[in-house]
Amino acid sequence: MRTIALLAIAAVTGACSHSAPGPSVEPETGVRVAQPLKQGDCAEARRRASMEPDLAVDRVPAPSVMKPPPFRDMPSSALRRDGSADIKIDVVIDTLGRADMATFKVVKVSSKWFVQNARGFLPKWRFSPAELAGCKVPRVYHLVASIHPSSTDR
Repeated sequence: MRTIALLAIAAVTGACSHSAPGPSVEPETGVRVAQPLKQGDCAEARRRASMEPDLAVDRVPAPSVMKPPPFRDMPSSALRRDGSADIKIDVVIDTLGRADMATFKVVKVSSKWFVQNARGFLPKWRFSPAELAGCKVPRVYHLVASIHPSSTDR
């Protein structure tokens, strides 16, 4: 008798599980899973780039015209005692190949002189913009430079 009751419950439960789908048990996160991007889908490429400025792209932005040259007429006071310096600055390069100075961010510098100098030359430089799926997209450009310690101070 007990076996028949268990079989009946299992049959009813099984029948109910095949009824019309109800609400999902899994919580909604609001996060869209990124599907592979189709070549030439520029609207989606730009949408993704705006959501993640450091997005993995097919081609990162790169300087094409570096005039004026960076860090010219550097005073000795801009260097550390051992003659070294470190510069790490991030700025978004737009689809026209220009630095968007509103996004200028100092990550690390050994002297404020480098920040002032970079604010002067970056808006004048031209870049090849980043590309994703054959489309120009805005993306962060990482300006990284180091000056090694003077060999005489070692």
